[in-house]
Amino acid sequence: MRADEMSLPGSKSLRPWLDLARAGNFPSVVSNALAALVLASTVVPSWPPAGLFALAALAGCLIYAGGATFNDVADTTFDAQRRPERAIPRGAVTRSGAAWVAAGEMLAGLAILASLGASAIWGGALVVTILAYNWIHKRWVGSVVLMAGCRVLLAVTLASLPDHGSTTAFQAWVAALFVYIVTLSLIARWEYKAPAGRAAQLGRTVGRLLAFIPLIDAVALLLVGAWLPALACAAAVPLGRWAQRLAAST
Repeated sequence: MRADEMSLPGSKSLRPWLDLARAGNFPSVVSNALAALVLASTVVPSWPPAGLFALAALAGCLIYAGGATFNDVADTTFDAQRRPERAIPRGAVTRSGAAWVAAGEMLAGLAILASLGASAIWGGALVVTILAYNWIHKRWVGSVVLMAGCRVLLAVTLASLPDHGSTTAFQAWVAALFVYIVTLSLIARWEYKAPAGRAAQLGRTVGRLLAFIPLIDAVALLLVGAWLPALACAAAVPLGRWAQRLAAST
């Protein structure tokens, strides 16, 4: 069953906003946040304090949601021609409304990170990279580097929290995550250029690759002996596939 055939509990008015936020990818964002907190910890790698993890994951999802929503704001003209089923072209959400919500989500995420003690410089770099990607990604194939940079900079921002730092394990994981996202993004760029049947197949492939991002986290955590966080990240893969049935991921 496709995402647009599913129904979410409660008001259907929430669905366009979840699609704009690419909520189908939230499990992988939470997994990235967990991996970053564990791998960047300056103490023995273990499950981070519950409050810290919850706030870091919430901040990551809010910033991701804001960036994804801004993506549709920037692509309104393109989507009107190629993806008219999306929320803004079909009139479910206004462009200005989406822009205001996106700004609020990103600011809220940054505020949470700041309250935790994260570096304002790295947080600012994350936001600038997200906005730069949204502005130029349709015109420059090299923007895949910016896309990967968004995930990496979220991790780096979390590594700037007190009692965290850029450990060797953290650096290796970030490098692997960067390569994976660049590869995924290059594949995704072909979706709009391929014939209809091939485009649908590529779209499904990209969706699966997005859901598999937590496997990078799980392997990195296993290598440092953080078994419980690794299992949680591995569990985010099927959870991500389920989430993609409820809301858009691409």
